[in-house]
Amino acid sequence: MRGFYAALEPHSSGDGYVDFMDGDDQDRVRTNYRGNYARLTDIKRRYDPGNLFRLHHNLAP
Repeated sequence: MRGFYAALEPHSSGDGYVDFMDGDDQDRVRTNYRGNYARLTDIKRRYDPGNLFRLHHNLAP
């Protein structure tokens, strides 16, 4: 698996599908949302300040 990952890495943008990330990938959330991260965190802060929808890798309010 590591060899496969190493072979694909030069051709990858480093992003991923948020629902497929592992539990220790929380630091990759910002990378996956790219330029939308700031806008999405503003929306999250406005509509879910208590972080009710917090399952998986979500945006912190």
